[in-house]
Amino acid sequence: MQNIDLHQRCQDYLQRSLGTNLRILHAEPLTQSSRLAPWRLDAEVEGEKRSYVLRLGGEGCHHEYEFLRAMQSLPIPTPRVYDWDAEGTALGVPCLLSDYIFGDSLLAPVLAGEAWAEDLYLDAVCQLQSITLEQLAPVADLLADCQSAADVLEYANEYFQENSHPIAEKAYARLRATMPKLPELCFSNGDLWLDNFLVRDRQLAGIIDFENAGFSDPLFEFLLSFFIRPELKQRGLIERYCQRMHLDPGALPWYHGLEYFDTLHWVLKLGKPFEQYSAQVLEAALEEWLRATG
Repeated sequence: MQNIDLHQRCQDYLQRSLGTNLRILHAEPLTQSSRLAPWRLDAEVEGEKRSYVLRLGGEGCHHEYEFLRAMQSLPIPTPRVYDWDAEGTALGVPCLLSDYIFGDSLLAPVLAGEAWAEDLYLDAVCQLQSITLEQLAPVADLLADCQSAADVLEYANEYFQENSHPIAEKAYARLRATMPKLPELCFSNGDLWLDNFLVRDRQLAGIIDFENAGFSDPLFEFLLSFFIRPELKQRGLIERYCQRMHLDPGALPWYHGLEYFDTLHWVLKLGKPFEQYSAQVLEAALEEWLRATG
């Protein structure tokens, strides 16, 4: 953003998108979490300092733009979106402009075991997953690819059908044979990782990252944070979530097996670990899971 021409093009783009004169004061890339790293733009708008997020990308940004627009009328704080430049006319690549939400990640206080943070996380997730198809009518055409836990299992197994793996074959057979009654699909932003929940003064400031928003298995989605940070599993949060959502906690061992199975397929397919999970770690976890559930 230090390039003078690029700086001017960004400023012109913001002015057109917001419909007002402004001056960009500062630009910096945001720390990458589970998303592609966007840019934060601070600007002087009508004598006030305001901050925006500029994301450069393709179809994922368009998906996020449409869902965030649909979310504006719902009582859940999300970034306001201003423009989706699909053709890249402003900066040479497709880009999405939205508000920057001031707040801190919910990860640190939840890891610290702060009760208010745990309650807020459960409240926010349950509120998000209570959104109905009717409330998302404006984006109904983007909801065709709903994914159940059974879909996750079969999609991962397609990889192992072409890439033989003895442990995965045993795990698939066990998962198929012991599949519990699966819950109805619920809405999610597609990434319930704690960094995507921003708080300010112990209140929810906003939920971000709707690039993969849609309807999916609610328990499989919820377990992501606990998969990445296993130390959270002993807090009783999963059990409290199951109670609030009327889900059977007895199905948790099956879902843990699915997590290992699905992640192993991605790690092998992409050729790199996911967080602390290497292929060797996942294979050992699946072997232990097979013994525990045998």
